[in-house]
Amino acid sequence: MIDPLSAYAAISAAAGAISSAIKAGRDISSLSGHISKYAKAEAELQHGASAKKNGIFSKLGVVEENAIEKHFKQEEVKRLRNEMRSLFQLYGSPGQWERLQQTIAEERARQQKALKLAQHKRDQLITFIIVSGAIVVGVIGIVIYVKVLMSL
Repeated sequence: MIDPLSAYAAISAAAGAISSAIKAGRDISSLSGHISKYAKAEAELQHGASAKKNGIFSKLGVVEENAIEKHFKQEEVKRLRNEMRSLFQLYGSPGQWERLQQTIAEERARQQKALKLAQHKRDQLITFIIVSGAIVVGVIGIVIYVKVLMSL
């Protein structure tokens, strides 16, 4: 998972590349790499936001977000999306914006699924490590306790 600043940078770069390609008259099919980067970055942002909301520290109020910066970054993403929409309406073929949105939605859903699976695996690994550590500490404690009892 990438950090939010990198995701915002990826969204800006991909939106710029898509916009310049549409201005040059290129078709959506030639923009698959940029569209994929855009969708992946959006999925990273959404997954990161949902993970922070569901995290144990956010529920306890230990982790504090910089709400002002987050707000302005979200506004920037909205502005980029609106700018791309207007460019597609001006320079693109009829229905091209809708096809792009469908492609982005499909890629975002695929990326969200992959991120959730990776998060689940990471959570399982952490749980396994904690349980294994507790068992090892417990066994060591029992062995020490038995040795102390046998020496009495």
